[in-house]
Amino acid sequence: MNNRSRIYILTVILIGMAMAVVTTHQFILSKEGVPFSEYGWNILFLIAICAVCRSFPIIMKNDQQLDMSVIAILAAFLLHGMEAAVIVYLASSLITFEKDGGRIRCIYNTSPSKTLFNLSDIVIAIVVPGLICRILPWQPGMLSFPLVLLPTLIFSILAFVFNYLGLLLLFYLNGDIVPREMGKALAGLTVNVLAAMPLGLMLSLLLSLPSGIWLSLVMVFPLLLARYAWKLYLDATRYREQLLTAFVSSMEARDPYTQGHSQRVGEYAQCIARQLRCSAQQIDSLREGALLHDIGKIGVSDLILHKPSALSREEREIMQQHPVIGADIVEKVGLSDAVLEMIRNHHERCDGKGYPDGRLAGELRLSTRILAAADAYDAMTSDRPYRSSMSLEQAREELQRGKGTQFDADVVEALLAVMDREGCGA
Repeated sequence: MNNRSRIYILTVILIGMAMAVVTTHQFILSKEGVPFSEYGWNILFLIAICAVCRSFPIIMKNDQQLDMSVIAILAAFLLHGMEAAVIVYLASSLITFEKDGGRIRCIYNTSPSKTLFNLSDIVIAIVVPGLICRILPWQPGMLSFPLVLLPTLIFSILAFVFNYLGLLLLFYLNGDIVPREMGKALAGLTVNVLAAMPLGLMLSLLLSLPSGIWLSLVMVFPLLLARYAWKLYLDATRYREQLLTAFVSSMEARDPYTQGHSQRVGEYAQCIARQLRCSAQQIDSLREGALLHDIGKIGVSDLILHKPSALSREEREIMQQHPVIGADIVEKVGLSDAVLEMIRNHHERCDGKGYPDGRLAGELRLSTRILAAADAYDAMTSDRPYRSSMSLEQAREELQRGKGTQFDADVVEALLAVMDREGCGA
């Protein structure tokens, strides 16, 4: 970490802790003479909700986490003001225990500088929007519609922006991120804001009622169940990815000449699919199909796989069974019909002269036709035991010759366009 980053961290800590002390003092003064029952139970409930949301963040794709503690912070702000929102966040930090891999992470086992910086960053992200909202014709506790919508919108958006901007500035000063990446990261906050705003507003409305805490529990419980169901889905997805990786590793251990072949075919296939404007679901299926398309080679003899010369007719017939073997292997894994078709039919031709089933182009999904071309292209441009790789120009000529007979014409045009464009590996 460079000196600029250290100075920035110290500055944020000093400002944030000063704001924390001032707002805590103001909150205590504002509640003098006010019965605890009028605010205390709500504050304690929001502290608990904030700690639960922080301890059990929603895990998104690629291990990204979505912390929904802003629900409790927004509710505290709308009900009691920014001072209460700061109290809720700081107090929840004392009982927040987040699982991080195989260990439990909390403020008691995290470095003091990191803890103080993170706390200060959030405090600033609460106080600054709270001060801005004071210029509005609105006061905390005024929950009538549509008046409450404007402070809800302003506080939610600005709290997210200041929170993430504080973190991104640290990464920028340390040289870990460039301004353009900062803009993209901030642009990704839209979903977070849209998800948090109505939930935080609803929570504040419920807590303003005589039996608000009990009603709020009714609202929060289904959210926790939804979060648990989502976690189970992501766990299943990760296990599936691990299974795919194990299949690929087994295949490459048998046939070293295919080392990296499946990954390259997947990259080419996905680039072709994007060129043809395929859906995200089709692209995901292509990735899985590409990774597993040669898994059937596990069932082929090493003498045939590693033969340094051309195969005999009998050997070729055995080799041509690897798509069938591959489809049989993964059939019970629960992969989609599209992926199973790609594994079984990636050596089919548009004119029906391929194997193992001799199917015509009209009988095959677009994803299968894409994979067939991507697989052939990588085979052409890779060294094999019995021949050297073709040049890119020779591969282009071969694709052109096979257009409409061996390969789908539209797929070939898309692959050629990918080859002409940088960045897709072709």
